[in-house]
Amino acid sequence: MYFRRISAVLAACAVCAAVSPLIGGQPAGAVSLSSLQSQQQKIEKELAEINSELKSLKNDVAQQEQYQDTLSQQIALNTQKMAVIDGQMVQLSADMEENEEKLAAAGENIAAKEAEIEETSDQYKLRMRAMYMAGEASSLEMLFSSESFSDLLTNIEMMQAISEHDTALLEQLRVQKSDLENQKSQAERIQEDISQQQADMTAQREQMEQTNAELEAAYAESEAAVQNIQAEQEIFEQNAAAKQKEADQIEAEISAEIKRLQEENEKKQQAQNGGQATQFNSTFARPTDNGYYISSPYGPRWGSFHSGIDITAGGCYGKNIYASASGTVITAGWHWSYGNYVVIDHGGGYSTLYAHASSLNVSVGQNVVQGQVVAKIGSTGQSTGPHLHFEVRINGQRQNPANYVSY
Repeated sequence: MYFRRISAVLAACAVCAAVSPLIGGQPAGAVSLSSLQSQQQKIEKELAEINSELKSLKNDVAQQEQYQDTLSQQIALNTQKMAVIDGQMVQLSADMEENEEKLAAAGENIAAKEAEIEETSDQYKLRMRAMYMAGEASSLEMLFSSESFSDLLTNIEMMQAISEHDTALLEQLRVQKSDLENQKSQAERIQEDISQQQADMTAQREQMEQTNAELEAAYAESEAAVQNIQAEQEIFEQNAAAKQKEADQIEAEISAEIKRLQEENEKKQQAQNGGQATQFNSTFARPTDNGYYISSPYGPRWGSFHSGIDITAGGCYGKNIYASASGTVITAGWHWSYGNYVVIDHGGGYSTLYAHASSLNVSVGQNVVQGQVVAKIGSTGQSTGPHLHFEVRINGQRQNPANYVSY
């Protein structure tokens, strides 16, 4: 796209170089009005193409900037999310460290409890072994050594209590060990869960880092594209400026040609009037019937300059266009932009132009009087609907018609 547009620019520049000598190499009077208008049409067409391309380029830049904004937002959101993940990873590391301490403590407690169980069990075994080896004699001895029946019962209960205490103590130690092993198992499960969360978050962060790298690469590519577009746009703007300068030159030559035609007509009028210069001693009248209004005033419009006023009304197609003042028709024909148009010289350097007519009622060299029908309203040339484009010129230079007629 970039090189295609640049090629179009170079081709347009080549056309400029080809047309410019034709315009500048001859005096204005040697180039006919129709020839100037033809050149103007070509330049205006090229200028329209360049401006269209510029508009497209500006849209391209706007789209790229919008794309970059989206990329930046995505990168920012991913960066924020990675910061949250980093915070979670720090917390998980703290949890892991705390759990490892619990796991280590549980292991130590289990080891200590196992040692205690082992010691108590050994003592229990020794007593049981001693009691077994002593057998009934020991029991009888304890019974016979009792001084009373009450002592006997007490001794029997004591022997039984020792046995039950040892058994209960072993059972309690086993229960405590089982609880410690359960705590250790729970800590190990927590450890595994934390490790899995850390692995998942690490994978997620790596994926986000990769995504951000891709987004940043896309952003850099978009920036390079914008730079190319802007460089291309600068070339088109330079070419558009050159084309506009050429268009202004053509318009100046058209104005000069109209002035030349006025001067020729002035000479004819002076010849008929004994060499006396013509004067414009009249005022301009409305070139249409009443009930019309100005739909587009004189001045800047749509990125260019509107050289007259557009006058219209509902159902105006085919209605009369009147000479705003008396004078001589110096141009009556077709123009690519004006369509069917008429230029009337009123003397003293004043002239009026009537454009976009559906038909013309006068011809070059014809004298007309103020209020005479010179054409019919139409929509020929570059027109968006039926209306009269009306211009006032002094010595070929365009003036604001609203200063001479009012609606």
